[in-house]
Amino acid sequence: MSRTKETSGHRAGPDPRPAAPHSRKRHRMRDGHRRDYAAGRERGSISFTERCQVALADIGICGSVSYRDLAEARFGGHPYTTRRAVNAWIREGLVAETTGTGPGGNPFKVLTLTPRGVAEARKLAAERGLDPGQRIETARPYTTQIAHDTTVYRACAKERERLRRRGATVRRIRLDNELKRAVARGSESARRTDGKQAADAERHRIARELGLPLDDEGHVLYPDAQIEYEDADGRTGRVNIEAVSGNYREPAVRAKAAAGFAMHANGPAAAALLRKLGLGDDRGSWLRGPADRDPAAVEL
Repeated sequence: MSRTKETSGHRAGPDPRPAAPHSRKRHRMRDGHRRDYAAGRERGSISFTERCQVALADIGICGSVSYRDLAEARFGGHPYTTRRAVNAWIREGLVAETTGTGPGGNPFKVLTLTPRGVAEARKLAAERGLDPGQRIETARPYTTQIAHDTTVYRACAKERERLRRRGATVRRIRLDNELKRAVARGSESARRTDGKQAADAERHRIARELGLPLDDEGHVLYPDAQIEYEDADGRTGRVNIEAVSGNYREPAVRAKAAAGFAMHANGPAAAALLRKLGLGDDRGSWLRGPADRDPAAVEL
């Protein structure tokens, strides 16, 4: 291809030099660890700092989060990038790292916030537009329930992604303990003042206000977590989430599924249970976690 030059209003003849070849330099220069660089390219335009901010808020909202789950949900599954973030949090006194045990006996790393981390995560959550009422606390993980607690984070991450694809924005996440406390507090106040009938009426009223369904006997059905969101048209909604374990009873699973809960199977036994009940459609998912991982695999 030839080029022409134009100077001082006079048109010159064709430039005999060949056109410059297209640059092969398609990406920016690497400015860190090569694994971090590759991770940044795959994850798109979200910066490492932004990912650290949302990840720290995640830990405070859900209480206990598996190291690997956080890596997959917020750092594109890249262990070295995640390790970089966790090490920085530990140095700053924001995060504590402990070890949990999955149902199959496999150990896995768990992240929780320190009191200093709670203060930082609350500030970050407010800056990112979460509801002012969003609870962020220091968790006290118990050995007997830590595997289930970390499963709830995986279920929330899947529902957040579904909402994101629909153009919705998450505003608040409530865990089951927060929902139960809200209902019990109002019900007990009514009971002390006006008796049992008033307590029952207040319990049902609060449940309706929080988007919690009732079963056939009038009992409140509590999810493991509830996501409040705002869709692309500005309308608000809720998703009630249940992380089903293999030891769940069939009537309880049926009741929550009938109430519209998003059912997620925690392991192969739970997945088989959902399939048996005809609930293994694309709405549910298999939450692979510590019980499904190779015990010889190293978590950095």
